Amino acid sequence: MGAKADIFYVILGIVVVILLALVIKPIAMGETPRLPWGLEGGEDVMPTVTPAWVPTIPTATATPTPTPAPPWNGTPQKIGFVDPSTYQIPAGESRINMTTLPVNTSAPTRWVTYATIDGQWSGTTGIVRIPYPIWRLDYSDITTSNYEISLFNCQVMDAADPNRFVRIITLDFRDFLAMKDKPDLRKEQWGSTFHEGYHDYYFVINARCIDSYHLKIQVPEQYLGG
Repeated sequence: MGAKADIFYVILGIVVVILLALVIKPIAMGETPRLPWGLEGGEDVMPTVTPAWVPTIPTATATPTPTPAPPWNGTPQKIGFVDPSTYQIPAGESRINMTTLPVNTSAPTRWVTYATIDGQWSGTTGIVRIPYPIWRLDYSDITTSNYEISLFNCQVMDAADPNRFVRIITLDFRDFLAMKDKPDLRKEQWGSTFHEGYHDYYFVINARCIDSYHLKIQVPEQYLGG
């Protein structure tokens, strides 16, 4: 029994020495181990391990360069209306409870019309870019045949941030009654100047008992053709 045990330990020692010489030592030295067994042709072949999932690195996309707006030629552009859902505004939503009084913004600067908004009903306009540092909204040309319940509400919205109300302009029956026979005073007072520009805006309009409105986006005359 003792002799068999000695033979077993001798064989085990030989196997350990072979593994140290052919496998562990080459690995420690950064070489490819050569196993004592091989495949066809006597060449040692390391098993190939295929990962179950290889991560995919997305290809970087270049940011498009914005195209500069051409110089204005002095001809007013018309701003049309769009579906309110374009700006995530539910159809029929009214925001007329957020109101401000009209602002008297008489100024010695001569204003020229850059764009216009014409309509009769409530609606949401498309986006217009104001490429100047200051502009004015003239809303003096609004007509109504009912001076008791008429209402006009215009919300000037920041197109880059639909949650930002730039300004809200509201005219109710009292304003229409007060300016009924005062066209010159209406033209002087029913306007609002914005000391911000180089920006995109759209307009949400709520109209009640309004026959027509003709809004004018105006800029100082010195910007004509600039």
